Amino acid sequence: MNVSFRYFLLLLVVGYLTASSCSSQLKKDYVSSVAPVLPADLPAEYATTRGSSPCGDRMNYVPDPEFLDHTPEKIIWVNIHYMLSEKKKNNFDETDGYKFAHQFIYHCNQYLKKNLKMKLPLGNNTPQLPLRYSYAIAKDYSTADDHAIYFHRDDELYHFNGTRSRDRNFGSRKVFEKYGKKKGEVLNVFLMEPHLDSLKSSTFQVTGRGVAFGDWLKLTAVYQNTRDTTFTAEGKTLIYGRYAQQRTFNHEVGHCVGMAHSWRKNDGCDDTPPHPNCWGITDQPPCNVKAISNNMMDYIPVAQSVTPCQIGTAHWTMSNKKRKVRGCLKKTWCKFNKDKTIEIKQDHEWNGAKDIEGHLVVMDGATLTLRCRLSLPKLAKIIVYPKGKLILDGATLENDCGEEWEGIEVWSYGADRGEVVYFNSPTINNAKNKVTLL
Repeated sequence: MNVSFRYFLLLLVVGYLTASSCSSQLKKDYVSSVAPVLPADLPAEYATTRGSSPCGDRMNYVPDPEFLDHTPEKIIWVNIHYMLSEKKKNNFDETDGYKFAHQFIYHCNQYLKKNLKMKLPLGNNTPQLPLRYSYAIAKDYSTADDHAIYFHRDDELYHFNGTRSRDRNFGSRKVFEKYGKKKGEVLNVFLMEPHLDSLKSSTFQVTGRGVAFGDWLKLTAVYQNTRDTTFTAEGKTLIYGRYAQQRTFNHEVGHCVGMAHSWRKNDGCDDTPPHPNCWGITDQPPCNVKAISNNMMDYIPVAQSVTPCQIGTAHWTMSNKKRKVRGCLKKTWCKFNKDKTIEIKQDHEWNGAKDIEGHLVVMDGATLTLRCRLSLPKLAKIIVYPKGKLILDGATLENDCGEEWEGIEVWSYGADRGEVVYFNSPTINNAKNKVTLL
């Protein structure tokens, strides 16, 4: 074989390899249009919505313990208002109130993290799931603590009178109307106390109570019930607060996020059995029982259990733009965080609204069906791998922060190309790379 022919064969092989490698390069393109698919063209086993939306079903918001990142944790901004008498110290003040506020919210969060097993019904196997929400004291650099912690001396409004009081102000909004800060953006928490005259009475019983109003709440007798402070088992770190007061706070916030009293028959959850709401076991009916409840939404000593349905209710409420408490959430979904990218590695159907913080990636071999509202932050995109599939079944894609998200990016490799289809009239809003539904 002569040299020239050998050189020709070498060029031929190199050209073939080059052409082959070029034809198999990974390509990334933003989708500009999406074709519809008729429900009749889907596999028979595919769970279509058949004209009804699943987005209002609270069970579709229950965190999946195997895919917790599919339920981003919500953070509720709170501020703390101490209501004080003008005459004498009746509550935490500037000398001890800042420290107590931080410790109080810390321990409230600790109770949320430790979701106990349900005691009712007897022999139950109700799952113990993480709640996926917590509290944080808002910032306010105008205060001595740089946090939203305030002190108000007002003899007309410092006290909290219960429903049995002659001068009851249980449902009054006056304290919120006068002292509320960043209304609708932060959950205003008013720590009020019994009237000084009530405390003088030998028959008056100091009881921790509260009432919730959607985006603000009142608690009473926190100071009276925490003056007998305790220590850790090591006897070192001072812990303010009795269990009852963190319990009351979590209970009232539970109302703000949509939970109802769980001993009743109509609380909306099948996993919270009706019961007589006994504080303790006695030898008299109806409390001559083998066990009492420990659910957070009951009136009982240990209220530290939350069921899957209750957790789903909370996330449904916090995802609902019409609910007051949503305005009090830290808008984590408005700031792009690449580390919060969600990778879909197997088939999933998202039947509830979600606010995510990073990219959404449908990987090879996986199909993701979106049926409800999905908010993505600026700079985030939906990526569909060459062998992945995205189905928009009546979904709404948007940026809930008044900005643009990037759009839907489809990857292709050789003959494989990611697929995006739709039916049931989805909506795609404020995508930087606009998508037209054909």
